[in-house]
Amino acid sequence: MGNLYTTWALDMYPIVTSRFQDIYEKKVELIKKTIGYKTIGKNSGQSYQEEGIGGYGYIPDYDGDTLTELSQSRGFKKVYTPKEKAAKITVHRKYAVSDISGEAQKVGTKLANSITITQVRDFYNLFANGWSSNYVGGDSVSLFNASHPINNETGADVFSNTGTTAFAVSAITATETLMAKYKTFDGTYFDCNPDLVLVPPDLEPKCKQFFGENSKLLPESQYNDSNPVGTYRYEVIKGLGPKQWILADSMLLKEYVKMVVLSEPEVIPSEQDNPLTKIFVAYCDYVLGWSDARMAYGHNPA
Repeated sequence: MGNLYTTWALDMYPIVTSRFQDIYEKKVELIKKTIGYKTIGKNSGQSYQEEGIGGYGYIPDYDGDTLTELSQSRGFKKVYTPKEKAAKITVHRKYAVSDISGEAQKVGTKLANSITITQVRDFYNLFANGWSSNYVGGDSVSLFNASHPINNETGADVFSNTGTTAFAVSAITATETLMAKYKTFDGTYFDCNPDLVLVPPDLEPKCKQFFGENSKLLPESQYNDSNPVGTYRYEVIKGLGPKQWILADSMLLKEYVKMVVLSEPEVIPSEQDNPLTKIFVAYCDYVLGWSDARMAYGHNPA
């Protein structure tokens, strides 16, 4: 009799996990196509460290004798330490035995939805909180700030990656010019090529005018001038204010903004004495952050 009452739960588990992985991989794609996604594994020491743009600095000429020692300490370091998230649901035998496959697929789908909703919310908040002093990077200031120190030395020059200009094609091109002046920690110019705009849902109608195959002409011009940003793409970030917008280099964004995962999200069956119920635990451990702010420029108009 014991086997009869417990096999239903054993039969459910493979279906739950298969469905969970399928749904999760599809829905987490929003994050993976915008920022970096790195799984560091359980043997990583539980954390992961990155440094900012510029490598170890500019490499000088070699005089045939003396090798210049490059700096390993002037840049800022970001340590990613994933945090655990977990919750359970209880499945009752009387509801599951009539359709084990259907109930298992429902459980797998809903647990995957719960984890992706959680991760996507944190992904949105990474940018939505970009102007808040409560969320700082390795340089101890917010993601979008007028006083980013260029390196960690006392009295270092600062750079700004925030403004208050309203969203427009002319504002995008003007911001491009500002981003072209970014320098590494040792004062060297580098390639920053903005091609991605992050906007709230309120600005999506304008994005449909500004970007895409049908945007070769400048929508703001009465003379049908060519559109300098028509090839850009955009992503909607829920949580941004109705006027806030961000211009980014999509390649650098994936390199210097990351979701770091200790292990891939999973569903874990919990052992228990009651044969009439089964507990499934949704588990994940991750953290989001950035190791350098010189890949984006955020506007927060009044």
